[in-house]
Amino acid sequence: MDIAAEVLKGNRLALSRAITAIENERETATDIMKALYPHTGNAYVLGITGPPGAGKSTMTDKIAKEYRKRGKTVGIIAVDPTSPFSGGAILGDRIRMNDLTLDEGVFIRSMGTRGSLGGLSHKTADAVKVMDAFGKDIIFVETVGVGQSDIVRAADTTMVVLIPGMGDDIQAIKAGILEIGDVFAINKSDLDGADKLVREINMMLDLDDHMSDWRPPIRKVVANRGDGIAELGDTVEEH
Repeated sequence: MDIAAEVLKGNRLALSRAITAIENERETATDIMKALYPHTGNAYVLGITGPPGAGKSTMTDKIAKEYRKRGKTVGIIAVDPTSPFSGGAILGDRIRMNDLTLDEGVFIRSMGTRGSLGGLSHKTADAVKVMDAFGKDIIFVETVGVGQSDIVRAADTTMVVLIPGMGDDIQAIKAGILEIGDVFAINKSDLDGADKLVREINMMLDLDDHMSDWRPPIRKVVANRGDGIAELGDTVEEH
């Protein structure tokens, strides 16, 4: 089986095998990437990052469904932390998006970080290229925690998901997050403190001397109910 040729034909099994070869650093991985690389550069890559517990998986699930409604095919790479002891990963994001797995227009792949720091697996960028060559319109990369350094390089748009009531935690991550966020999504915005969080982020943005022509918009959503998801999709498209 010529895996690269089958990927280009839209064979889902070949897509899965290609990513596995890349993850496991098999001898065929380089040849697969060489064959697929000329066919990349068409997909839009949306990075979704933020602190643990912010609801990134739920957000990814809902936005993916929104893009499916808009007629786009979707690839999702959910990066989960790898145990430093067993080398295994829970890969729980896949479980949270269970109903998406039944959609032929969606391909979900969970990847362990395998010791990589910064929130992304070393092989994530290659997996994105494989999904791109396969023909996915939009590819979501959902990171472990706040993967600042890697997500900026991997994504066309970086969405930072935050929740109210994080207290001092937000202070610790704000500086790094403001440098990478193209869009801010305040999830669970029906909780107390959502407006305060919006004000805080706006104040930090006001102090940012390096602002480009794009000022990162802040959108309030309640992902598990789907509130504000369509507007959030519009904001990503604007960027």
